[in-house]
Amino acid sequence: MGNIHGRFEPSNSTDKALLIGSHMDTVIDAGMYDGALGIICAISALKVLRVTGKLQRLTRPVEVIAFSDEEGVRFQTTFLGSAAVAGILPESILQVSDKSGTTVQEALRLNSFEASAAALGQVKYSPESVGSYVEVHLEQGPVLEALRYPLGVVKGIAGQTRLKLQSWW
Repeated sequence: MGNIHGRFEPSNSTDKALLIGSHMDTVIDAGMYDGALGIICAISALKVLRVTGKLQRLTRPVEVIAFSDEEGVRFQTTFLGSAAVAGILPESILQVSDKSGTTVQEALRLNSFEASAAALGQVKYSPESVGSYVEVHLEQGPVLEALRYPLGVVKGIAGQTRLKLQSWW
């Protein structure tokens, strides 16, 4: 689905994986680090472990995932990358098109992925293979700045729903 994955697999590990990452896309006025910070932090954390010689001490797999089109910027839908990994992406999403008329399926084909119902099933992660998911995320906006707070703690999250209405009159 356009996600980018990098994985460290310890020798003889049978533990569930730790997934770390965020989304690659951003919305207008979300700031240049929206999403990207979580990807950079995940890669940086593994780099520090490697440079300090501690990477080989890990007992569970660690996978960095950069999710595609989570904000719905191109196809005006949400959570394409993570929904594919979760196995909840409907096959009908492949026919959704962007403003230029290119469908999700065509965009994937142009990037060497033959998208079909069977292929979507192969992208899904087995819940038994994942132990946890961690995401460093930065929301850039005026609220904390106006309050002169250097940092805020998230107490909840918002989900997105996008609908396309067509008139028939």
